[in-house]
This record gives sequence, structure tokens and C-alpha cells, in this order.
Amino acid sequence: MVPFISVIVPILNEEACIERLARSILDQDYPAEHYEILMADGGSTDRTLEILARIDPARRIRVLRNPGRTAPCGLNVLIDQARGDIVTRIDGHSFIASDYLRQIADLMSSTGASVVGGPVLMHADTAFQTALVEALYSAVAVGSVPYRTLKARAHVASLQTGSFRREVLSRVGRFDESLAVVEDLDLNTRIRKAGYELLLDPAIRFWYVPRGNLRQLWRQIHTVGRVKLRVLRKHPEIFKLKYVLPTTLVLALAAALVASVVGWRLRLPWVQGTGLAFIASYAAVIAGFALSRVPVLGLNAVRLMAIVPTLHIGYGTGFIRGMIDAARLARSRAHA
Repeated sequence: MVPFISVIVPILNEEACIERLARSILDQDYPAEHYEILMADGGSTDRTLEILARIDPARRIRVLRNPGRTAPCGLNVLIDQARGDIVTRIDGHSFIASDYLRQIADLMSSTGASVVGGPVLMHADTAFQTALVEALYSAVAVGSVPYRTLKARAHVASLQTGSFRREVLSRVGRFDESLAVVEDLDLNTRIRKAGYELLLDPAIRFWYVPRGNLRQLWRQIHTVGRVKLRVLRKHPEIFKLKYVLPTTLVLALAAALVASVVGWRLRLPWVQGTGLAFIASYAAVIAGFALSRVPVLGLNAVRLMAIVPTLHIGYGTGFIRGMIDAARLARSRAHA
């Protein structure tokens, strides 16, 4: 029996990616009558919907409104409307292999797995994205992320996107709409707490298109850091040291900068020197990483000098902002 699959995609201003994404879903080798395509639009103001209408004259893609605008809000709208035995979540900044749905159905059938996914394959359209991809695969920039690097089938703690049997979502509940990002980590954690395993298989192939400039990257990674604290407060058992290392770095860099200025103003050379030495050491590590990628990136490796600090400091300051948010919430509850 061929299972019916609901493909769900939250979108918002995806003009740069939507045609490639939509065509990759429409052109699956899976029987068209056995899958539906649902997208939730958070109020796009670019050409996203126009492009969808042009490339899908048969209207196989059903576009729903997402008043909440965020990905988890859109995903919940879509899950409520999905008819599939399997629900497959795909990101707007991505596209999938032509056998994507078939591989999902085959893996679930052959293993009995209830939640499956594939490792993230990065795709770059620009020189900036090419350098960013190099950083995202590096332990120096973001730490070890199994769902980006594993090359063989394995059970993992979390998946970026994923496919779920309907009963899994019915049991663990909806996406947490209070999380603007990293909603996958929260849902995957709840799924594992419910006794399910997450199976990653490289045969399930999709490509993620990262942010296109430093401003977009900062906004994304700062929000991730801010929201990650909420997830850790909700699920403290998933804490890892790497989640707080960028925050520690930000505080250390701030302390070093203060020491440099204070040491200079008060004429304390050893204080000034200690602060400058720490800042110089961090810069040297980043420069060394960039130099190590010259054989791969050529002169484009110089972009890593800005990309890697953006990842570190953006996340770290976001996490600190999340701590401030949590403290404010605690005070407001105490006075309620």
C-alpha cells in the first residue's frame, strides 16, 4: 500500500527560493495522487505568490493563510489541514531530491520508524553563501551538528525538518508557537520523550539555502540564541556546553574590551595588555580558520573573518537577551 503524504511548507517572502523549491516538490517520482502540497504564507510582500501561481497552473499547491506569520504558526495551520498518513515538513529556504518522498515512505516501511529525515546538504548560490556554508560545516563556527555531518544511517537527537507518521503528531501535540525559531528542536525533544526514535538516513536528500548576507545572518542567529534559552528552560535535560560557549565568548570579549580601555585610561599597561591579548587571540583564531579554507575558497575565504564572528557574537548576544527576557518574565510573575 502506498501511503498518502502531506508535504507542508511555511513560507514568507521566499521569492529567491520558491520556484526551485516548488518545482522540486511538484516533480517527485512519487505518485502524484498519493501526496498533497500545502503551504502557509505569513503575508509575503514580494513575488512569492505570483511565482507560485505561474509555475503551478494546475493548482496542485494549496496556499493557506498564516496569520501568526512565524514558521511554527504556519506549520500548525498546515497540520490541521493535512490529510496524510505521513506529514513531511520542508523549509522555504530549501529544495528536495526527486526521490525524496519515495525514500521517506520506503524507509518508514522497511524499518518501522515513525520519524525520519536526512542530513542537511547546504547549497550556495552566491560567493557569500559559499563561504557561509564552509563555516556552517565547521566545528570552529557552530560546533558539531550530527544532522549536518553524518554520512550513514543513524538515530539522532534532532533533525532539521523531518517526516512524521500522523499518530506521532497526534500524541506529542503541535509546534510551540511561542518559539519563532528552533521549533524543530522542541518538537523533536518531545517526540523522544514520548518514546520515539529519530532516524536519519543520507538517502533522504534535501538542500538548504543559507542566508544571503551578514544582516540576514545576524538577524537569524541572534533570534536562534534568544529562543534557544526558552527551549533549554523547557527541556533542561538537553543542555550541552556548546549552547553557552558563544555567550561565554561574548562576555569575555566585552570584559577584554573594558580592560583595554580602563587599562589605557588609568595607565595600567598589564590590564590593557591582558585585554588586548585576548582580543588579538580571538582574531588570530578566526584568521587562522580563514587561512585554512583558502585552498577551498580562494580569496573568498576573507569573508569568514566577518561570518564567523557574526555567528559567535550574534548567537551569544541573543542568548544574553533571552536571559534578560526570562528575568523580566520572572519579575512580572512575581508581582502579578
